[in-house]
Amino acid sequence: MIGTVHVDPASATAVRDSIVALKPEVVALELDEARMMALESPKAQSGRGAGVSFLTMALLERFAGQMTGSPPGTEMLEAAKAAKAVGSRVEFIDLPITSTGAALRKLPRKEKAKLVVDALASLVVLPFSRINWSKVTEDMDSQIGAFRKRYPVLSRILIDTREEYMINRLKMVMASTTGQVLAVVGYGHRASLARALTGYMEGPGFATSFSWQVSTGN
Repeated sequence: MIGTVHVDPASATAVRDSIVALKPEVVALELDEARMMALESPKAQSGRGAGVSFLTMALLERFAGQMTGSPPGTEMLEAAKAAKAVGSRVEFIDLPITSTGAALRKLPRKEKAKLVVDALASLVVLPFSRINWSKVTEDMDSQIGAFRKRYPVLSRILIDTREEYMINRLKMVMASTTGQVLAVVGYGHRASLARALTGYMEGPGFATSFSWQVSTGN
């Protein structure tokens, strides 16, 4: 499992190099098919139907990508290209964006307001900040804990529901092959997925080690 920082340029390189070196049977991406199509054809994205909270997050991610020179999803595109180059099968393991969007439309007004304020504040601060991506991945549990406290409903939508779906999808993918499966997921998800999958991978028919890496640009 490769844990990435979605807008860190070094993550795309780490993902590509890992796939080329390992030549896994399957590359599993933290995407659904619709989001992959949107990444491949960004001008075709409508961005409609998910509400203000979704649009605010999309704007913030895109702006962060412009600041770092690596738009959100660059590492996923690199992973798909590398998988094709080495003959790996690509599987999409994330919850469909339509389901996430529908849930986001029901986000409580209080959390929507907080999200807008936080996103706008970040847009003001970000251009004047030097981002140290090695710090982003430090003490991730505390960062996620703070996020859960400020956004209890949003965290269930973006973290818990999606991780449950990804765990089930990864189990299906692993059951479909006797070869190596390499998953490319956001760094914030990798610990939870690791805990959930360790017992499953120790079951009959599996002789697989579990590891992860994250590129911090250093």
